[in-house]
Amino acid sequence: MLLIILLTFVCVTGALSWFLLSHDRGPKEPVLALWLAFGLGALSALAAYFIEREFINPANIAIGAPKDVLLRSTITVAVIEECCKFLPLALYIYKRRYFNEHTDGVIYFALVGLGFGLPENLLYTLQQGTQTGITRIFLTPIFHAAITGMVGYFLAKQKLDHRSPLIVVIALGVAIILHGFYDFGLLSGVLIYQLVSVIITISLAGSLFVLLIRATDHDQDMGLSVVGRNNYCRTCGWPNPRHYLYCTRCGKNA
Repeated sequence: MLLIILLTFVCVTGALSWFLLSHDRGPKEPVLALWLAFGLGALSALAAYFIEREFINPANIAIGAPKDVLLRSTITVAVIEECCKFLPLALYIYKRRYFNEHTDGVIYFALVGLGFGLPENLLYTLQQGTQTGITRIFLTPIFHAAITGMVGYFLAKQKLDHRSPLIVVIALGVAIILHGFYDFGLLSGVLIYQLVSVIITISLAGSLFVLLIRATDHDQDMGLSVVGRNNYCRTCGWPNPRHYLYCTRCGKNA
């Protein structure tokens, strides 16, 4: 049973990665960059573990801890984990030439979340047993992918739409609050709070796919997709009936 649970987490990670990449309608992403995003996620999980061990008393995030202490601790955990996931990749990829579509924000940062979530789910299952693993299959298989993909979407939007960096700060802040309250609800031992956690994780899972659709629509509107408005080159006006991303006449983005 334990092996089945572990394989389920691996399969969910692989299936979501395939889904995201198969729905990318723009230029093919560099394979090394995709693996780098996933690897940074795994490394960020390790970094978050050591930081949390240094600054957070395990008793403060245990079931039965005083509610005010528990809330402060879970928010602290959320700050550490969301920053560890988001900031390294954001600093690396923001100015890269291939980070040039709204969908890139969702895909790359969802991969970071998957890289973070997979070892976390595997370790929790190995340490705490099959019951914990089954619970996490239903609650957290794509939690980190969804919440980090949300922030990545707004990072891409800020870059491509020339929006204020404040939208990225706000998105990261929302991710931290949702993450903190999610953890608080699960550890509180109070049914109503636990139901809120379930609502949060279901909503985040749905939002990942909603944001991917929105990002795809934005890319089509800007002519950054193999489908949509790039019937003619925006630079020289040359016909582009096969919807190439780059004009066959002038070589610029069609």
